[in-house]
Amino acid sequence: MNEREKFLFDLQGFLVVKNLLTQEEVDALNAAVDANFDKRGEDGNSHTGDSKTLVGTHKRGMFSGMLTWQKPWCQPFRDILAHPKSIPYLNTIHGRGWRLDHSPFILTSDLKSEGLILHGSSNHHFDGSQYYVYRNGQMRCGMVVFQYQLHDVNEGDGGLCVIPGSHKANLRCPKEIREWEVNREVVYNIPGKAGDLIIFNEATIHGTLPWTNRERERRSLLVRYSPKYLHFAGGYYKSEFPEWVDELTEAQRSVLEPPYIYNRPLIEDDGETVVRPRRE
Repeated sequence: MNEREKFLFDLQGFLVVKNLLTQEEVDALNAAVDANFDKRGEDGNSHTGDSKTLVGTHKRGMFSGMLTWQKPWCQPFRDILAHPKSIPYLNTIHGRGWRLDHSPFILTSDLKSEGLILHGSSNHHFDGSQYYVYRNGQMRCGMVVFQYQLHDVNEGDGGLCVIPGSHKANLRCPKEIREWEVNREVVYNIPGKAGDLIIFNEATIHGTLPWTNRERERRSLLVRYSPKYLHFAGGYYKSEFPEWVDELTEAQRSVLEPPYIYNRPLIEDDGETVVRPRRE
């Protein structure tokens, strides 16, 4: 993570990393989705509050459980867990020793799909699972979202939106702004090309705008990570790993570990996994 990227993430609460995925990786992910399209359901987390501007004619679509899809369709999603190009970003944001917070999922939207009310912890109170601090030359966050765009999104299409800088806001965001009813100019609909990665802090106020592009659907893969010592949403970890975890690489398995610190496997920037009995 270079100095420009650190500055932008600290300033905005989000960062766009261009072309993180290759065209081959994007094609493999989309092929897996197309082959399992019958598994798409509705987003059960959908909520527009009292907003008249976030409503649509139907809910967003959602895929989950991709890590256990039939082979070969599961493999592109397993490869994302500890993607070599993503590791340095996670090591900078969380420090070494981070984990998958809960199972990855894909959000889809087509014309007139509804949005999602803006939400985020910001800095108006301390939330131990979603926060942002910068101390002694290091940034640290609670849960962060790595959103990989599998289709192009133009500004104004809808989909992911944020209020830049709100991860450091000291006052609660008013309801009418969260419902996208007033001061809509402060809300930024982040554009991105297929293969781009958008990283945003869960403390950054964010949501979804209704989808307006009639030619192309939204298709975004969301992978959420937390520091090695906490859960946000209960975690992916279960008391015993399923058999398929043995098929993962050492780095990928380490991402599924429960929250703890001592003797934890840590992933170096080059993807190598080490175990050190000290806190890092």
